[in-house]
Amino acid sequence: MNLLISLIATIISAVFAGVVFRQFLARRRPYQLVWSLALLVFTLGTLFQFLAELGGWTTLLYRAWYFTGAMLAAALLGQGTMYLQASRRVADVSAALLAVVSLIGLALVVALPVDLSRALTPQGVTGDGFPTTLLILLIPLNTYGTVALVGGALWSAFQFWRSGKFGRRAVGTFLIAVGGLTVAMGGTANRLGVPGMLYLTELLGMAIIFVGYLQTVTPSTSTVRSN
Repeated sequence: MNLLISLIATIISAVFAGVVFRQFLARRRPYQLVWSLALLVFTLGTLFQFLAELGGWTTLLYRAWYFTGAMLAAALLGQGTMYLQASRRVADVSAALLAVVSLIGLALVVALPVDLSRALTPQGVTGDGFPTTLLILLIPLNTYGTVALVGGALWSAFQFWRSGKFGRRAVGTFLIAVGGLTVAMGGTANRLGVPGMLYLTELLGMAIIFVGYLQTVTPSTSTVRSN
């Protein structure tokens, strides 16, 4: 079942990344570029899961999965929201900080030892394969991404509601928040010792975010309006 879930999640996120990148080519909005990159990273994370479920986990696959899916994807999605809703200066500064932290994280993921006997459980893969010191980066990155993505979407939905325009775009932004929370719940449960929810919440969360994103797209131009 985990094999099928990972495959479907990979396909959905890859299609989603392609849709957003095509919109970036048409409109050249920074948030669309960052979101397409985030979705590509998410796609890689679920792809590594699929390959591991297909042929077995290796230390190389685990390192690649941890950096892309566990560490970086949520933070990049949140960074896209920063470019959408914050000032350009704030977004650029936060992006620079995120790049530095991500490079440090990459160096640690490459250098630190991996213990697959701790990472793999009968219920699924966990982040316990690395020393707990890596949580110093993992938790802030995921918190930043989740707060920015979910908070930004909820704020947009509230603004629509307050203005009496709770229509298609408002519903879309609300769904993005729900999807972001769904993905975050799976990651949190994984860190708390309940890994069985991870793959399913990734799939459901990304599907909900995709549906919500499409709700913010105007049918005539297939481009995303700013929230």
